[in-house]
Amino acid sequence: MNKKSGGNLFLAGIFGAIAGAIGGLLLAPQSGKETREDIARISKELANKMKTKAVDTKKKVMDVFGETSQAAVDKYTEIRTAVTDKLAALKNAGNNIDKDKYGEVVDQVVDGFKDDFKATKAGAKKMAKLLKNDWNKVKSALN
Repeated sequence: MNKKSGGNLFLAGIFGAIAGAIGGLLLAPQSGKETREDIARISKELANKMKTKAVDTKKKVMDVFGETSQAAVDKYTEIRTAVTDKLAALKNAGNNIDKDKYGEVVDQVVDGFKDDFKATKAGAKKMAKLLKNDWNKVKSALN
């Protein structure tokens, strides 16, 4: 895998997460102006928070999956996007998301992908731990 395609794939995952958050906001029961303001704010915050992570992605993928193949990068991105989408849906439903709730969401999403961690269960635990370590970034993007 060359560096350029890995970076583009990661950016595609980020844009997918942003699109999920925007979709959730569009379904929120608030005025159009408030919805547009929320979309602009969350999109900007998520993009800024995630933009600097492209370099770290390969390290995290290697730690979780033991390889940096395209399939491993795709799966890592898919799991992160699933967590982001679920958080956006919860927030738009009016749920308060604290660190414990975030941890529950991460565990539920990672558990849903448990068959993708073929080599060991340790990979799933590592993935959950890495995502939970992002709590402060997630919290600032959600507020």
